[in-house]
Amino acid sequence: MTDLHTDLAVYWHGRPAGEAPTLVFLHGLTDSGEGWPQAVSHWERDYAILSLDQRGHGRSPRFTRGQLVEHPGEVMVRDAVRVLEQMPAPPVVIGHSLGGAVALTVAVRHPELVRGVVLEDPAPRGPEDPQRDPGRGEMFLEGVRLSLAAEDDDALVRLRREQRPDWPESELLVTGRAEQQVDLDYLAYGDIKPTTAWTELFPKVGVPALVISGDAEEGLCVDGTVEKGLQEIGNPNVVLTRISGAGHCIRREQPDRFYEVVDDWLHALP
Repeated sequence: MTDLHTDLAVYWHGRPAGEAPTLVFLHGLTDSGEGWPQAVSHWERDYAILSLDQRGHGRSPRFTRGQLVEHPGEVMVRDAVRVLEQMPAPPVVIGHSLGGAVALTVAVRHPELVRGVVLEDPAPRGPEDPQRDPGRGEMFLEGVRLSLAAEDDDALVRLRREQRPDWPESELLVTGRAEQQVDLDYLAYGDIKPTTAWTELFPKVGVPALVISGDAEEGLCVDGTVEKGLQEIGNPNVVLTRISGAGHCIRREQPDRFYEVVDDWLHALP
């Protein structure tokens, strides 16, 4: 199957869907469904892979004014549900950052649609975080404006290399282009994430969930507070692994260790 009833831009890789287990990739804020070249290369021999541009990103539609008001993160969750409902069998959903928040929310609300979730430094809303924060949106807009100012792809790659010197070369252009494609009104509005806080989500996870984060002192979504909270929640379905030398983008900063950890977890799935 390659045709889905969705208005999102989707990308199929790897083995034919229905003939192999499926992985679904949900990217982070200002990224896109094309921002997974290393992951595709790593898993395409053994899995059918579906990546998509979440709404407001890549080639997918922009948010309407009504969708901004009703919470864009919730729209993303509904988008993901519609896609997952069309899978021949429940897939493993791998989500990074905002995509991890969407994947986590879907897994809790619709556990029948997923086999398990891999959450790469997921960014669900904290219990004290405001739902709408235009100031935070402006922080991301500052970075996007730099990418928009690049004269051509060569300049964009140079910029991304300066910004992310530890990232694989294959990830630079696609992530720079993704920043150029993001919905600026969505960022400016500042309502970024699904509405349910992580303190409400993690106790209800009923499918296998691997949470992967780094050990950097700053910039992590799964920080010490979240780690302590997960320990106190004590949900046996949720496993947290920290990878040394990584920050927020674990698969780009420590790819060998990231894929080793995820592969071990995937092979142990029932």
